[in-house]
Amino acid sequence: MKADFKKNIKQQEYSRLAVKALRGKNEYRHLFYGGAIRGGKSFVSLSILAFAAEEYPNSRWHVFRRDMPALLTTTIPSMERVLGDDDSWHWHRLLSNYYVEHKNGSRIYFRGEGLTHDPELTDLLGLETNGILYEQIEELSKKLWQMGASRIGSWYIPDMPRPITLATMNPTQTWVKDYIYEPYRSGTLAAPYYYMPAMPGDNPYVTAEQWDAWSRLDERYRQQYIEGDWTDYSAEDGLWAFAFDSERHVTRDEMRPDPQHILYLSFDFNRNPICCSVIQCIDAQIRVIETIKLANSDIYALCTHILALYPNYLYKVTGDASGTNFSAMVQNSQNYYTVIKRKLRLTDRQIDVPNSNPRLEDNQVLINAILTHCDVRINARKASALIYDLRNVKMEADGTIRKANRADPTQQADALDTFRYYCNVYHSGVLRN
Repeated sequence: MKADFKKNIKQQEYSRLAVKALRGKNEYRHLFYGGAIRGGKSFVSLSILAFAAEEYPNSRWHVFRRDMPALLTTTIPSMERVLGDDDSWHWHRLLSNYYVEHKNGSRIYFRGEGLTHDPELTDLLGLETNGILYEQIEELSKKLWQMGASRIGSWYIPDMPRPITLATMNPTQTWVKDYIYEPYRSGTLAAPYYYMPAMPGDNPYVTAEQWDAWSRLDERYRQQYIEGDWTDYSAEDGLWAFAFDSERHVTRDEMRPDPQHILYLSFDFNRNPICCSVIQCIDAQIRVIETIKLANSDIYALCTHILALYPNYLYKVTGDASGTNFSAMVQNSQNYYTVIKRKLRLTDRQIDVPNSNPRLEDNQVLINAILTHCDVRINARKASALIYDLRNVKMEADGTIRKANRADPTQQADALDTFRYYCNVYHSGVLRN
């Protein structure tokens, strides 16, 4: 492993500080790096772990992120780039026991937090490790941080490194802001804690194309993710779809579906109401023709309703991923999508449902980017439910939707969910482009 930080002074300084911490040459034990995207935080942090593994034979190190899919798509490819073609390392890719091992016996394990199946984190009670890297710690719980702090240094080897934790992070309104950023900003963050802000401007490998793409981000996201602004924007208007503009996005013109184009149906399966948005995309214009909400109804009645209103169209179906599970609301041990497939006479190729629903925090970035940069038209009369949600649904400080009280119409968000699911499947490229 040969990491070269000569072009990035901050990476160079941070890695030297971390190595001194490992060797007990300074007072730091908990080191944080980041504050914006593309600052080089993952690369330098993973490089430090690789160095520690090489420096201390038979040592054990752990990398945590919110779940295994996030590790597989981001962190692990970054570690593969760090290690390159160094044949001193060998990968073990069993999902339940995923690690990379150095020829000296050291291992670096990759684990998802797993709060959904283990809310008390009991799986970590026996964790034995010399140190931990928390990737995007703002996505992780304080419980995991506290649990990890109690476990570092629990793997005993003859030549012990000083136990340390590393963490990467972006601006957030979660516990990390109060715990690390605010003390740093006020000048009161002291050893054993250390925080180094890192911005895209510190990273010489950021391309001109990336800077150009970022210039087209919504101002709020540009300030947060590119400029490292920790402002709590939810405290201003609190709107989840803050880029929605009634003048721009709502049309009172009659919006007839075009039988020559695909008719997209995006479903949300709350018991009351059950909901579906009817959408077409023609000449890059997203047209929300109708949002159907049926109170005290079921998927059978909703499909009958759709067939009566929109017969003889080529349908494509997406929606809530939980609809692939068996439900007591569906007869004969079927799931929602098997009913939709049968009732609407669809093939498997006409159903586009992801394995899981998009994270609300990530999805908010996508929806507001689409509302900002795409031509979106919403039928004022027939899609009033979606318009209501876009105008009224609030967000929590962490970017999720406020949904605790279904008796409050602003906290139902059923119509907004159908629009989110559609955009996530068919327009996720907006962020890449």
